[in-house]
Amino acid sequence: MSTDIRVYKVEDFIRFNESGDIDFDRSMQLIHKIGEMAALHPGHNILLDLRKTTLVGEANIGMILKLSLEIVRYGSSLRGWIANVVPDDPKRLLIAKQFEMTMQLRGFKLQVFTNFEDAIDWLSEITEAGASDQAEYPSESS
Repeated sequence: MSTDIRVYKVEDFIRFNESGDIDFDRSMQLIHKIGEMAALHPGHNILLDLRKTTLVGEANIGMILKLSLEIVRYGSSLRGWIANVVPDDPKRLLIAKQFEMTMQLRGFKLQVFTNFEDAIDWLSEITEAGASDQAEYPSESS
């Protein structure tokens, strides 16, 4: 069984400063770009590689909720499974796991990894993006 996986390396489609920093505004920009790109590749699962990035400022649950609400706007484009690879740093992992939980509560199939190969393996287990075993994705009105 083949699975279509689209790997998004963040530096390929969003500009960072010299150190690869991501702040709230850049995070929102990233969500919009991913939503647009996912719409161009229906039926694909997504691997989002954030390992070469750093966060600016303190992430909090309010920011995470705002980001997740923005993603809901692209729910119809993001029907596939999403693997998010983050740096193996306790602080980043905590933030990513909070985001993962928020997205899963909203019906998205998102899993956080610190290892690229583990993320690929997880996505490779999936038979087809949008398969019947996946939950119905929420719309903006949910």
